[in-house]
Amino acid sequence: MFGLIQHKDGPKEVDLNRRKAIRERCLNCTGWSYKAIKECPFDDCPLHSFRSGQGKQNPKKRLLAIKKYCLWCMCGQTSEVSKCTSFDCPLYVYRKGTADKSINIAPSEIKHHIKPLLERNSSNSMSQSTEDLN
Repeated sequence: MFGLIQHKDGPKEVDLNRRKAIRERCLNCTGWSYKAIKECPFDDCPLHSFRSGQGKQNPKKRLLAIKKYCLWCMCGQTSEVSKCTSFDCPLYVYRKGTADKSINIAPSEIKHHIKPLLERNSSNSMSQSTEDLN
């Protein structure tokens, strides 16, 4: 299942399964440091035993860990898990326990005009302030 997730270089579209989703979430948590994932001290995190993404893992336990993590993220409010708006979270499509294939996560529209507009406005305001001084 393809999803658009937050990555250190900005949004990234990746093909996610549950194992990869957990791995990407751990990377996000550690600031994209592989070394920090190996040395993760948060053994009370539901994803802790699945953080490496390697080895033989029980898919049912992995699914339960994702559900527990999402519940923790929503402060224990089960009704809020289904209302989650963190579309760029790798676990988003699995938050209800099964892959929500009805979700079509499309990249957000890139607005190229914003930066040049801001630069132009700042230069205009500078020229106006110099004119006010004269």
